Amino acid sequence: MLFHVTARHKFDQCGMYNEDVQKALQAFLPSIQQLCKEHSVKLHYVVTGHPDHVFYILVEAEDSGSLCSALTAIPMQQEFDIKPVRFLGVNQF
Repeated sequence: MLFHVTARHKFDQCGMYNEDVQKALQAFLPSIQQLCKEHSVKLHYVVTGHPDHVFYILVEAEDSGSLCSALTAIPMQQEFDIKPVRFLGVNQF
């Protein structure tokens, strides 16, 4: 199942400005593929909407529970809006 995730964080939790968060993210990022594998989550893309302190993520997961477990392992306090989505294909329009 595909999920679109909007992940928002506050200024004080931003890795661009908070040195502790930046260090934690740098240590965490090499393990992201293993984390996804452990939670059966396939990461399709992540884009950021900096300066709005937001990430947009498209993932594939069996259910929202495994996705939530993976997302909350990220060492950055964020709020998540998770929506199930469906791929329509490029020739659908």
